[in-house]
Amino acid sequence: MKNIYKAGFAKSIFCVPPQSKRYFCKRGFFLFTLIFLSGLGFLFPSSTKAQALIFSYSYQNVTRNSTGGTLENGDIIEVHALVKVNKTTNSIYYIDSIPTGTQYISNSLKIVTNEGLTFRGPYTDASGDDLGLYVSGTTPRIRVNIGTGATNPTSGSFGITSGGGAVNPGNKPKFYGTTLFIVAYRLQITASFGDTIHLTGNYYFDTSTTGTKTTYRFDYAGIKIIQNSGLCNNFSSASFTADSSFGSGNIQNRALGVIGGNAYTKINMGANAPGDGYYSIANNTSADGTTNNTGPYSPTYNSHRVFGGFWDIIGDHTGATNTAAGNPPVAPGTNGGYMLVVNAAFPTGEAFRETISNVCPNTNYEFSAWVRNLCGVCGIDSNSTATHTPGVLPNLSFAVNDVDYYTTGDIPHDNNWQKRGFMYKTGPTETSFTISIKNNAAGGGGNDWVLDDIKLVSCYPNLVMNPSDTATACAGWPITLSDTVKSYFNNYVNYRWETSTDGITWNAVNAGSSKVPEVENGLYVYHVDTVLVPVKADSATYYRVKVGTTTDNLDNPDCSVYNSQKIFLKVYSTSCPLLDVSLLNFNGALINDKAVLKWTSENESNLLAYEVEKSFDGIHFTKVGKVAALNEAGSSSYTFNDPASIINTAFYRLKLLNNKSIEYKYSKIASVYNTGGSFTITTVNPFKNSLKMNVFVPSEGMIEFNLCDIFGKYSKEKNNGTL
Repeated sequence: MKNIYKAGFAKSIFCVPPQSKRYFCKRGFFLFTLIFLSGLGFLFPSSTKAQALIFSYSYQNVTRNSTGGTLENGDIIEVHALVKVNKTTNSIYYIDSIPTGTQYISNSLKIVTNEGLTFRGPYTDASGDDLGLYVSGTTPRIRVNIGTGATNPTSGSFGITSGGGAVNPGNKPKFYGTTLFIVAYRLQITASFGDTIHLTGNYYFDTSTTGTKTTYRFDYAGIKIIQNSGLCNNFSSASFTADSSFGSGNIQNRALGVIGGNAYTKINMGANAPGDGYYSIANNTSADGTTNNTGPYSPTYNSHRVFGGFWDIIGDHTGATNTAAGNPPVAPGTNGGYMLVVNAAFPTGEAFRETISNVCPNTNYEFSAWVRNLCGVCGIDSNSTATHTPGVLPNLSFAVNDVDYYTTGDIPHDNNWQKRGFMYKTGPTETSFTISIKNNAAGGGGNDWVLDDIKLVSCYPNLVMNPSDTATACAGWPITLSDTVKSYFNNYVNYRWETSTDGITWNAVNAGSSKVPEVENGLYVYHVDTVLVPVKADSATYYRVKVGTTTDNLDNPDCSVYNSQKIFLKVYSTSCPLLDVSLLNFNGALINDKAVLKWTSENESNLLAYEVEKSFDGIHFTKVGKVAALNEAGSSSYTFNDPASIINTAFYRLKLLNNKSIEYKYSKIASVYNTGGSFTITTVNPFKNSLKMNVFVPSEGMIEFNLCDIFGKYSKEKNNGTL
């Protein structure tokens, strides 16, 4: 709102045009209905001009006011109880109870202007020394007596209806012929993560000629205390997206109708429009389609700017190369993206509401929007005189199911778009929720802003397959496939392997399983493996891993993730050249805490080299060395020294590489133990009917053998005998 407006101009605020756009997304298929007049839900009270007093109630997160954020333990908020006086009011005072989960900040009680500038106070907490009072105890409370003739409250004043003074329209702080002020005080959050803070307050006053008292009570739905997890990082992607970019067109103002009569007011951009309580949907924020953003005055006002030189002339945000600067405004006849242009009414309150259906349980969603402060010279002082400062800065809160989760903080006038958003995790069975945006800042003398690119996305993990494309194997020899799951959140713990013959239709190998991720470089990471002993008929089979936040989500294609590269399996017959190579033995020993591996082979005519792989769990192997094949007639002997010390147990295997193809096969696994002496076991695995092992121990004693499957389940146990 600008100082050129007269008293009482604030009317109903905006609603968005009566046209529904529904987004059916490939992954998620949730319904995010954005109705650009009625459905985008920008709502404020209907005509307020005739009301004697008008109220609104909000708060700002002081701790995170510069960048925005969630409300956390230790943060400080400032509560704002606003009243606009249109009629002579007597005996007015304010009482508030300090809510559970907060602690009052001493001597923070004051009266401020709509721009947040201190007008009276801060008052002390003491009884009887000024117009403000705080009392502690079982029910800590505050009281402020307001207006001409008000008396200083004492500790016994909370049960007394006298003490308030008189306020006449036009008293300071002036608001275009009326009076507007805010009772403000600060609280420190003492609640824990997961708690909800509930704010309440009461104005008491008399606008009658008979001395009749009236009470206006505020009941704020709630503020959730949650840890700020940030927004989706680059490694995550959007599996569900609903993008309210408001479309595009080659005329300045989007040609959509108006509904709701005077309750919701849309207006085209113009010399003095949109005014307080109005909005436009435009691709250029000038008064007449001009693209020249010179000004606001240099040395005179740019008359092409709205209100004779005040508002910036900009374009929308969608698809901008420079996301901070946004797009330039377009001239009439040139296609450009639309944005929502808002001249906020002075009462704070809800500005957007939408129910989002068919979302996935136990899943993290990002709700975000891009917002920009539109005026750097719209401020007014307590005399309603222009200050040529930004004035009231836009400040919004984002709520889920009517409970606040995030505040944007003040949006400065720095000629940049600001992205603001938060993460919300659905409950174990939650499939829909309501999202809303509230305007925390009082309008008038600023609080003019544009909104674009409203998005709802989910952050899902990256899946990295090994190998990443094609796996080759010889029939009858084991091969290991693995997948690494990396996620910003720790809830994608359910997984299962799937196969396909065409890469399109997939079948589950089993019901699936779960793993507990570990934190690596700020991400939640775990590995999954499957060991195959393929036959020739398995060639040309695809493999992949699917993950989900619940076991049920694994069966829901809209709530599961399978974004890894699928593996194509090539299986060669038992006549493949590598099988002609015979490993006569392969074993390891511990010498000076380091593993020494030895093996002997024959028939190496087609062998290129041996790659030595090492593992600490017998499942995940990494390459630690390579030995060229000797290709000697008869048998050849090899020794490999691992330079790394063995602390506990290490597993080794050989990968035999063919010099004429990409074929390879693995040897048996050799285990090396560091338990105060040399203890090694060599065996052939997998096996069918019998299992043979070579065991080397440092001294005589009893040996216990345990046989388990690939899931770690014990099948048999034996002491010094045959399993």
